[in-house]
Amino acid sequence: MGKKKGGSEKKGAKVFKTKCSQCHTVEEGGAHKQGPNLYGFFGRQSGQASGYSYSSANKKSGITWGDDTLFEYLENPKKYIKVSSNDRTFEW
Repeated sequence: MGKKKGGSEKKGAKVFKTKCSQCHTVEEGGAHKQGPNLYGFFGRQSGQASGYSYSSANKKSGITWGDDTLFEYLENPKKYIKVSSNDRTFEW
């Protein structure tokens, strides 16, 4: 895992708005987009947001999302959750 950097709420909100919000919503009951709604994400096991179609690799990964797992995933999603060529669903 890469070196952890200190966070800034303001910078994080800007990054989310410019890089993540095209695919994700964060409001309770928010719609899924290309990626799942992220409300209640921390502490939840991967592949478990109701109503979203995850890859089988994501559902079977057993990852519980928290600071360490999220940052490692964001550094290299395809390495963190390996998706087979037979699993053509978006890797989230």
